[in-house]
Amino acid sequence: MPEQLQFSPAHQSELMHCAQVMKETDPWLTYQFSSETCAGILRWRGGTLFIGRLDGPVGFVLIHPRGFLGSPYIAVLAVAAGFRGRGVGAQLLRFAEAQLSGSRHVYLCVSSFNVRAVRFYELHGYACVGEIPDFIADGFSELLMQKRLS
Repeated sequence: MPEQLQFSPAHQSELMHCAQVMKETDPWLTYQFSSETCAGILRWRGGTLFIGRLDGPVGFVLIHPRGFLGSPYIAVLAVAAGFRGRGVGAQLLRFAEAQLSGSRHVYLCVSSFNVRAVRFYELHGYACVGEIPDFIADGFSELLMQKRLS
């Protein structure tokens, strides 16, 4: 059983660390986003960036309460390379969903080439409800995924 993460809102001083983890994770790695671009995404007005910690930060999730057509949206979920495959992502996702309790649905997008992420979300009850072709880059789609929470 994986160690239990502790969660807290990110401090401004941790933003660039999160941006670096994000930059080294798909889809942002494949899209070749810079740390500065990733940091800009993490500063999304109205969103809250939470960090999951063991002895230090191991991953994070950015949640926006009205990010998709007025519904809750998980904008970014990323796990540091050395902690992937250890249940960290599942804990981050459960935490994010718990923050949105009382909401009917939650949405997120996954890049079509990120097969591991698509499977991860499907295993956690998400279903693809739409596709946005060529949204970030030609030849790739963003898959809109949704889970009913209540």
